[in-house]
Amino acid sequence: MLATAAPQLRDVRFRAMGTDVHLAVVGGDDHLLRIGESRVHELECRWSRFIETSEINALNRRAGQSVVVSIDTFDLVTRAVAAWRSTRGRFDPTVGATLAAYGYDRDFASVADTIASVTSVGLPPGPGGVSFAPRVNAVTLPVGVTLDPGGIGKGLAADLTVQLLLEAGARGALANIGGDLRVQGEPPAPEGWVVNVADPFDADRELLRVAMPDGAVATSSRLQRRWNTTAGPAHHLIDPRTGAPATTDVVAVTVVAGEAWWAEALTKALFLAGPDALDDFEDLHAVIVTSDGTRHATPDLEATLR
Repeated sequence: MLATAAPQLRDVRFRAMGTDVHLAVVGGDDHLLRIGESRVHELECRWSRFIETSEINALNRRAGQSVVVSIDTFDLVTRAVAAWRSTRGRFDPTVGATLAAYGYDRDFASVADTIASVTSVGLPPGPGGVSFAPRVNAVTLPVGVTLDPGGIGKGLAADLTVQLLLEAGARGALANIGGDLRVQGEPPAPEGWVVNVADPFDADRELLRVAMPDGAVATSSRLQRRWNTTAGPAHHLIDPRTGAPATTDVVAVTVVAGEAWWAEALTKALFLAGPDALDDFEDLHAVIVTSDGTRHATPDLEATLR
């Protein structure tokens, strides 16, 4: 996913959260980009299940106890539980143990080069019993529940990074973290922030192009993070109803929404539910691509297809 560049845009690209990151600002100087880059790395250190000292791992190790976390992590967990409820469990932030059981227990670059052994962990328990103490930013996970922020973490990181860039003096800002993109403020072009999404079957072709003054775009695909296991090929999109990588005709889902964390959560829900669910969510803007190449779009995005 790319945003069309313009001469007045300053930008930086780097790796974080196991993926490619692109930050851009309208107005300001390179110092703003350094602030944004530091923010992304800060959130990765707090949220990554692959960093032993992360707050997410502290929560998972201390299930059954109240744990005080940063406001960023409290925000992440509350939104993850809210997304689970809003999608009726189709988005589930407790699939981390299942991913680990299928071998995705470290950075994906290492996983992709191995044939992972598969173990059994049962169905994801869901986050329904998670409790919160907002006054002190404390979270309590039920015993047996662990959280994986991968389902909305990159999207929320994009939202928070754009917010910080604007507070630090940018007139407009963009954060694209592994295809989860947020834009806000003054755009670099009269028509707005122009974002194009690649066809899941051919990265050199566009699937759609949208121009927006403010908002987010997120894409999930089963063609990207794939690896081999002793039980056969696997991918990172887990079906909480089966506790296994989803077996669905859907190849990729793109959602346009107001915030990137919600767009990202909706991509996971629609991936499991399929094209028939395009009428299930209020004010939905989405495109679903199935394995035969058919594109199923909400009416407002039909015109954006390439």
